[in-house]
Amino acid sequence: MKWDIFSGRKKERGPHRKDEIDEMIDIIEKFAPRKYRSERDAFYYNYRIVPKYITPLFSLLQVIAQRERLKEDPVVFAQELFLKLKGFYDLKETLSLEAAIQDGALIRRFRELFLFFYDQKDFSAQEIEGWIDSMSF
Repeated sequence: MKWDIFSGRKKERGPHRKDEIDEMIDIIEKFAPRKYRSERDAFYYNYRIVPKYITPLFSLLQVIAQRERLKEDPVVFAQELFLKLKGFYDLKETLSLEAAIQDGALIRRFRELFLFFYDQKDFSAQEIEGWIDSMSF
């Protein structure tokens, strides 16, 4: 005779309460390409479980959700997005703005952000450098 010891009473979970980050994610997921959902989960959304990342993640997602600004004024939008991305990945603010602009890993993440959230990979390196280099120090 087999006894299923795992078939006891199942845990009842209450309904998941949506917070501000979940609402931003819902807005973003309406326009973001589905093929990059796993990358967005791994590199951005999963950070919401770490308390020190909640505020910078929320401010980054707020800017990402304003995708119409990318078409209206891409330079200003890209600069703001870069600053929010820097704030997200540089929590202790160890990088100056000048050092962040020269940081290859941060620039790569910036390019990946456009790919993962907007499916835009047609920006040249010179175009992105022009956006960032025009920032005031």
